[in-house]
Amino acid sequence: MTKTATVYVIDPASATIEAVEIEARSAFSQTYKLIDCRLVEVVAFDTHHKLIVDEEGLHDGISAFTMLDGYPQALAGKLVLVGEDDGDFFAAPKISIEDAAKRFRCVRPVLDPVFATVNEDRADAFVIGTMLNGFETRLESTMPTVIEGDAG
Repeated sequence: MTKTATVYVIDPASATIEAVEIEARSAFSQTYKLIDCRLVEVVAFDTHHKLIVDEEGLHDGISAFTMLDGYPQALAGKLVLVGEDDGDFFAAPKISIEDAAKRFRCVRPVLDPVFATVNEDRADAFVIGTMLNGFETRLESTMPTVIEGDAG
């Protein structure tokens, strides 16, 4: 068994994906630290890869989430993509990090200001101004940016 394993970490908050080297013999426990969670769920990515996600990631107040192509539910928090080969759960990924990134969409809410126009007709001047009237919310969806590193 190799001493290290390469995994891909997807961070929806920064909309990035990065290859990370972890110790193979404690790889599964290290994913908890990478994701920063207490309970994980394993989601099928394809026949050679699994995605490890925070089971309790969807909660009130999330600031970003990830959509996986072909998966029906939003995935919140950081995600770890691992290779699987003949029972070896932390095998080297068989997909390039660039091709993996194409399967994800990082989604973040964006607040757009809405201004009301204020027209005031005074005896000495006509004032035209704007006043913040509130915000409209939209979702911005982007493919994660690959962060080049030492892993791989």
